[in-house]
Parts: sequence; C-alpha cells; structure tokens
Amino acid sequence: MKKILILFGTRPEAIKLAPVIKALLQSKSFKIVVCSTGQHREMLKQVLDIFNLRIDHDLDLMKPNQDLYDITTIALSRLRDVIKTEKPDLLIVQGDTTTAFVSSLAAFYGKIKIGHVEAGLRSYNIFSPYPEEANRRFISVLADFNWAPTKETKENLIREGTNSRNIWVTGNTVVDALNEIKAYLNREDEYNTVRQSFCDILPQDFEKRKYILITLHRREKFGDEFRNLLFTLKELAESNSEMNFIYPVHLNPNVKGPVETILGKQSNFYLLPPQDYLKFIYLMKHCFFIMTDSGGIQEEGFTFRKPIMVLRDVTERNEALKAGYAFLLGSDAVKIKSKFMDITKKLNAGYNYFTMKNPYGDGKASGRIVKTLLKNL
Repeated sequence: MKKILILFGTRPEAIKLAPVIKALLQSKSFKIVVCSTGQHREMLKQVLDIFNLRIDHDLDLMKPNQDLYDITTIALSRLRDVIKTEKPDLLIVQGDTTTAFVSSLAAFYGKIKIGHVEAGLRSYNIFSPYPEEANRRFISVLADFNWAPTKETKENLIREGTNSRNIWVTGNTVVDALNEIKAYLNREDEYNTVRQSFCDILPQDFEKRKYILITLHRREKFGDEFRNLLFTLKELAESNSEMNFIYPVHLNPNVKGPVETILGKQSNFYLLPPQDYLKFIYLMKHCFFIMTDSGGIQEEGFTFRKPIMVLRDVTERNEALKAGYAFLLGSDAVKIKSKFMDITKKLNAGYNYFTMKNPYGDGKASGRIVKTLLKNL
C-alpha cells in the first residue's frame, strides 16, 4: 500500500485539500498521513471538523514577527524530520503558499514524488501576487503529478515545458468542497447559529439592506496604493448610502491600521474581525456582489452567483474573466467607480452574469485525482 503525505497550513489549502483527503481515504488503496504547518491552527479547526479530518503532524511554524526567510528555513528543517519518519511515496500540496513550495523542495531532496493540486495558474508577473507566483512556478518544476483545474492552466504548463503525460485536467477541488460546505450550512441549526452571530454584531436591518462584501489584504499593495484604494471605497460608500459595506479585516497591521483610519468612521461601513469559514460563506451567499484582491474568491463567486470586482492588476484566474462574472480593475479609481455603478444598475434590473457553465468544474475533481493515482502511482 502506497503512503501519501498531504501537507497544508492555511485555511484555503485545507479547504481545497479536504475533499481530496476524503476521496483518498474512501478508496482504501492508500495510507494517508496529514501534516499541518500550524500557521492557521484556530482557523483550520472548523474546516477539519466539517470534513471530519485529523492531523498526524503539526510543524508549529508560527512565530512572532517572522518573515519569508524564517518560514522557509524552519519549514524545510522540520519537514526533513517528518519525511524521514514517514518515508512517503508521494507528497501532495495545493496551490502556491511558501510552505507548499518548501515542502515540495523537501520532498525533492528526499527523492519523493510530488503531486500538485491546482497546478498551472499563472499571472506572468513574478511579483504579483507575491510570493505566490514564484512559489507555484517552482512547484511545477518539481511536480510529477500536475492536477490542472482547467484547460487553460494545462496549456500554461505545456508552454513551460511540462510533459503533457504528467498533467491531468480535473476541475478545481474548491467546487467539491463548497458543495459539501453548502450542504452543511443548509442544516437549520448551523444556519441559525451563523445568522445569529451577525445579528449580534451588525444592525438589525443588515439583511434587508443590500451589502457589498470586501476583502483586501495583498501585500504587494501595502502603502500608498492600498490607502488610495481605501479612499475609493470610502467615496463609494458615501455616494451609495442606501447600501452597506462589510469588510472582514486582516489582522496584519499593514492592513488593519489604514483600514481603521480611513474607513472606521464611515457609517455604512462595517469592519469585522477575520471570520471563520462558515460565517464567510454566509456573507458570500447573501451579499449583493464582491470586491476583492483574493484569488480563491474569484473561483468561489460562481458557486454563489456573485459578480466580482477584482482589485488587482493581474489575475491567474482568467477563466472567471472569460466567463463574464469577474472584472479586473486594478487600483484605478475611475474604473472601480464606473464598474461599481454598472454592476449595481444591471443587478437591480435583473441582469444574469452566470449564463455559462462553471469554468472551475462540476464538483468531481477529487475523484479524478484519485483515479490518476490508482493508475499511475
């Protein structure tokens, strides 16, 4: 029986790998070892509970004031010990975090095969997103199994020289995960608990007034560009007083400080602490539309049929743009204000942004990944 080591650290990684882990366990053909970096321990707990998963190794990487150098060196050293102990036949990582890259490097040093979930995403700007664009390119050089979510991402890999026999188009596992999470949230007790949590902290009419959901936290925008974006949001809130704006704010002081200074006194702006995943899904499900610099939300928006204003200069999720529900706007205040009014007007008139099939798949990506391993590992 082949042993597979699966590693994650952030909540998005865990969400996208959870259905893969479950599918591998259900196949009963592999021994599965799960390793967490310990980066988002509290945020991970709910995801693990929803999917009924357990962690076998915790690298406990979180330290005060650490930077990318610290994460890289500490993770590499601790992964060496896990790999020597477990002696896996395959390491599976997801996406583009620094720990996903470092764990791939550790596996390479141990001459262990590597599987990459969500392979082939490219912005073609090495510093945007930073350091994710570099991380995912590094992983592609090392990976033996490249599970590309779309045909476009497969083509990216082939253009870079990856052997097509090592690439499988599977769809994105986030669709698998969201289908299960939606079912979980549809339970009356869970729904009422989540809803009540917002009733306790937001105005009583927050569900009656349309609200815009906002997430902004990318480090490449820190400084003047980020502050200018916040002033644009403030102007939109002032000129659209009939709507609310809900912004779960990242705890990084480069985000939290400017947000509280610029938006803290705006009466229809509600600044929330980071939300657990069920609460965030609730906010996505009920919002009017979304403004974000996140990558994953561009994929998730289709499931909830929410148009997305992408406040980035480049995106690796071009499928969302082609599908017509996401719009790449950068930090340009004129473009942002114009698209905001355009989406608002169209949605109020009943316009449907979701006439195509979900470009990120049918919710069966995890099963396809398992089939490739049953045949090729």
